[in-house]
Amino acid sequence: MSQRIQEPFYIHLGEPVPDGVPVITRTGVRAIMESGEELLMMKSIRGDYKFPGGGMEAGEDERTALKREVLEETGYVDATIGELAGTVIQSHPDRVQKGAWYCQTSPYYYVSLPTQKQQPIALTEEEIDQGFHAVWIRPEEAIAINETIPLDPNMNFYIERENRVMAEIIKQRTIHVLKEK
Repeated sequence: MSQRIQEPFYIHLGEPVPDGVPVITRTGVRAIMESGEELLMMKSIRGDYKFPGGGMEAGEDERTALKREVLEETGYVDATIGELAGTVIQSHPDRVQKGAWYCQTSPYYYVSLPTQKQQPIALTEEEIDQGFHAVWIRPEEAIAINETIPLDPNMNFYIERENRVMAEIIKQRTIHVLKEK
């Protein structure tokens, strides 16, 4: 599928950042990789699911960062970064710097795999400790499982974000099917 069905989604989670407070910003790019009805997701040892992707390094643009992240986390060598699917903004009081706010922007891109060529993955130490590994799963199943996992703001803060994006993918697939009829 790996193509935009409608306009990119926009989701804001959290509260608006108050005026006059220090803001810590981060951009983390995410890959929506589809095979039939399944998505390629990263599963942790807790059993939760998130999209492949991560933070941008100095000098990288979103697409370059995402290609690197897909290669590191999934091993897929020939990933092709497609259109922007949508963006999620998360904002909340920072958990480390008192009085500051944390604001993360997560653009999600459709990513296709013209080949299945892979190389060994190169996870970070934190990703290894959390047992992340790539699996194909239907979004409905991943959401149902994610909803059973206790939330820990220091470990799996991404669950709400990922569930909202998977729900958006399901909604867009439904709209696409209805438009085809």
